[in-house]
Amino acid sequence: MQLYRTMKPALASLLGCALGVATAQAADSPLRGGTIGYVLTAKNVAIWQSPDGKVECPEGVNDGPREQFKTLYPMDAGVRYKFVETQLEREGQIWNPTTEPEPKLHFKEAQGTTAIGMNLDGKTGPRDFTSPDGEPGIDNQMYRVLGCVDNYRGPDGSYRHFIQDYMRKFNYNRFLVELTNVDDLTNDEDVAVTLYRGKDPLIVDTLGAYTPGSTHRIDFRWGKSFIYQLRGKIKDGVLTTEPADVTFPESQARGVPYLSVRAWRVKLKLTPENAEGLMAGYTDIERYYNSLGQNWSTHHRSYGAEPMTSEYRSMRKNADGYPDPTTGENTAISMAWEIKFVQAYILHEERGEQAISSLRDASQRPEAVGE
Repeated sequence: MQLYRTMKPALASLLGCALGVATAQAADSPLRGGTIGYVLTAKNVAIWQSPDGKVECPEGVNDGPREQFKTLYPMDAGVRYKFVETQLEREGQIWNPTTEPEPKLHFKEAQGTTAIGMNLDGKTGPRDFTSPDGEPGIDNQMYRVLGCVDNYRGPDGSYRHFIQDYMRKFNYNRFLVELTNVDDLTNDEDVAVTLYRGKDPLIVDTLGAYTPGSTHRIDFRWGKSFIYQLRGKIKDGVLTTEPADVTFPESQARGVPYLSVRAWRVKLKLTPENAEGLMAGYTDIERYYNSLGQNWSTHHRSYGAEPMTSEYRSMRKNADGYPDPTTGENTAISMAWEIKFVQAYILHEERGEQAISSLRDASQRPEAVGE
């Protein structure tokens, strides 16, 4: 008893310290009131690559606009070309592509059975891929189109570089994800997921790494069209969302500053500091191709050897969703992106009844995509 009386003050002190630490840790947690936010820091077209590139690209990577131009208009002795019959003709074909064959050109589609992506239609078809970790039924036909185009291959693809460069430089493409009604970041059967466009810069440390904990204001004035409310769930620390048609800000310094995806969804591994994984859906081919031309000129496409007319034909050939009601031809192609976020505090300034009413409820499951 005497020992207990002697130790009681010390035990009380230790208990108080433990409770104080627990209280401080709870106060420091980014999950506050069942809410946590994230800001996008990296996005790349999902391209699976074997160590030597021979599995998916046995013939090597594709020629670009300059190489194709030389093939189409060879400088044979005594041949004289007119400007309207060469450069202008080719630019016209780039802006108004067709599905007619290109007899002098050979486009190399990605081969093999492995691709990064998601099972978008819930089926396993003969043209579906298997993910690197063994999941069957992966829908990512855009990988066949872009898998052997240097612009999109890592780590040095020009498109990959500029997407990241623009994301760091320009605030108007800030993509925010906020989770609410969260009981646990490990398992929660029903969470609300809201997408916003932000208007603040990304914060980096002295080594250039993106840091969690920054504050981002929602763009309620010019970003209303990017606000969506989705339903999601968390299982074993992985967030998945129900499919919805979504338009989100794009990381471009010119041309089309947004990207629209049908039956869009995410699969993200969550931690209190970051989130990492995939987003996927079906991209409208005509809209996507047009944005390629607006974002970068033919000259810039040459940096990464990207042959746009050949890509268009391949997109149309591999289209696997949303058939045209009149012709029956598929108008969209399945696609996936690898994405990374860091935790951020999302500031709801300017929020009022008018702002709330502008939210788009995209939680309804879209119509079947078909094949």
